[in-house]
Amino acid sequence: MINQLTEIEQLLQQFSQQAVEHDRRSKIPSLANRPIFDDKLFKAHSVKLSAYVAESILLLNEIRNHLAKKSPARLIQFQCEKLVDQCQAIKKALSSNQQRNTAYQQDKATRKHVAVKRQQRQGNSLTWLAGNIMSNSVELYQELSKHHGYQQTLELKINQLEQQLQRCITKDKIAMQQLILKQHKRLGQCHKAIYFIEQRIELLETGKITKKY
Repeated sequence: MINQLTEIEQLLQQFSQQAVEHDRRSKIPSLANRPIFDDKLFKAHSVKLSAYVAESILLLNEIRNHLAKKSPARLIQFQCEKLVDQCQAIKKALSSNQQRNTAYQQDKATRKHVAVKRQQRQGNSLTWLAGNIMSNSVELYQELSKHHGYQQTLELKINQLEQQLQRCITKDKIAMQQLILKQHKRLGQCHKAIYFIEQRIELLETGKITKKY
């Protein structure tokens, strides 16, 4: 148990450094004011990932205190399971945010060449959005609302699957984890589409593209 806690402590130290960088670089508008996790796993209600890492470090120290005091084994086991779940959630958040920020930075670097890229991406859903909807003011906002709906549906589905993962038997966990990963990939594409649409809104509002009515 002591060795495992030491490994978790090292992992949290790594997460702490990554979280500071995450909070510094995370500037995607649609995610700027949204808490990262719900209150089922963390007490914190923050847009800063470092706040959740700090909570996990406090929980780790609390477990050590319980071990030193020889508190009931069931209490220690419960807290250890919660700490592992928190670490997994933080790790997943870091990975997902890296993918979103990569898409964000790539879009910033290439949006001046959108007109050229359109012809190269005829099968891409974002190209279809740009070519058929993104110059129409009303339909643009409708599309943004629709994708926010997709996002909420996917987040709910992921939350449900993660709850099922906690209850499923060992032999089914790999398949469940793969299904969760698939949903996270779809959520990543949805985040990318939302950012893309928001950029078109900004261009419309600043008059850099012509509105169609």
